[in-house]
Amino acid sequence: MTFINLINQLKKQYPTNNQLVILTVIFSLSSKVKNKLDFTKFRHHQIDFSYDELIKKLDDYFLKHKPLGQIVHTTKFCKLTIDIYLHIFEPRSETELITDQIINYLKKHRDLKYGIDLCCGTGCIGLAIKKHCDWVDMTCVDINHVAINNTKHNAKLNQLKIKSFVDDFHKILKNKKMKFDFITCNPPYVDIKKLDKRMLKYETKISFNNSNNHTYFYDALIKHKDSILNPHGKIFLESPNYQLIII
Repeated sequence: MTFINLINQLKKQYPTNNQLVILTVIFSLSSKVKNKLDFTKFRHHQIDFSYDELIKKLDDYFLKHKPLGQIVHTTKFCKLTIDIYLHIFEPRSETELITDQIINYLKKHRDLKYGIDLCCGTGCIGLAIKKHCDWVDMTCVDINHVAINNTKHNAKLNQLKIKSFVDDFHKILKNKKMKFDFITCNPPYVDIKKLDKRMLKYETKISFNNSNNHTYFYDALIKHKDSILNPHGKIFLESPNYQLIII
């Protein structure tokens, strides 16, 4: 079966406007077709991967609602390649837009030089800031050692130098010996009553909710900000309605 015949068949099998998902899975499996340009070039060539494996991955996405990043284990984020370890929270497009806003803000306020990204996950936010604001000294922290390993991997993958270590959110906030010019955080904020079982099947619960009060992390950051922030410091947060909050 050729690549073009495969696409035509899959369009009938998975009626969707999101053809990019299908292409992304194909790119992850193929050794010679890695982007749209490759597809155009090799569209009449025979596919070079298992058809059954492709269908399994597409079923995982379209039928079982598995996040795409947990299927292909990589994504693009603010012009970076971000690999995603098993069960680590996949960066969302909303977070990418917010991170782009943070980067633009920092470019206008170059006095903000020392940053910390709390609940860093894959490290996508902190690494994107370091990529586009090279004067920033960036630190990434997460309570999950797998997430920190993921962050360190992505830093190496993108040839970026940051600090990263495992620690508890609350201990960091109360550690008066560490001072930063800004904090970034995409905290767990989903109301526990709104947690969908499908969300918890592939990503850890603490990525979505870590308290009965879904605003708990916001409240804690604001309460303890003077312990960790320099006097001119800022906090950048992703709100539950996917907006950037600057405090």
